[in-house]
Amino acid sequence: MRPSGRRLTLSPIGFDIVLALSQAVEGLRLADLAHVIGSPVSSVQTALRILVANELVRREAVEPPRYRLAPAHPARDELASLATVLPEPAHAIGIILRANPSVAFAAVDSAGFIVAERAEAPEGAGEALGRHLDLVAGARPGSPGLLRMSEDEFDRLVRVQLELRARARKALAIKGRPPSHVVPSPAELSRRRAAG
Repeated sequence: MRPSGRRLTLSPIGFDIVLALSQAVEGLRLADLAHVIGSPVSSVQTALRILVANELVRREAVEPPRYRLAPAHPARDELASLATVLPEPAHAIGIILRANPSVAFAAVDSAGFIVAERAEAPEGAGEALGRHLDLVAGARPGSPGLLRMSEDEFDRLVRVQLELRARARKALAIKGRPPSHVVPSPAELSRRRAAG
């Protein structure tokens, strides 16, 4: 498809798509992309049409279709960097963590983000994660804190560190499921509801 010749104008959803796809080295399906950025499928589809028409995003010919950043576009890296530092830091970090396949579990609370990373992930995923999280931290002083560790280390630490276990229980999971010993029991859930 040839570019339309018109000036490219990206909406916040368009930037969120670019950011998510910068993390998903194997691409994302439309519904997954909408979930990762937290936008309606119809809005994501409209933004994707613009990105595809301008050859910034490539639609893979598989069923269901997957979308990837076009590898040869000259503005690819700069646009991904801009999409990383333009939104509020917590918003960008949330998209990065949900989109990146090297992240097994992520949660957020008032102290920042808790991240458990897979030992084995697609090639380049871990590097993309680190690079974009560093971009956010470098561009935005006061960005939310990040507690990053391997999935195995997280599983081990929530067993022995009561403070981390309590924090993981109270945090809002934004990707994956915490280890079973972190999930509150039904009795604890009832106590929380009663406490208000």
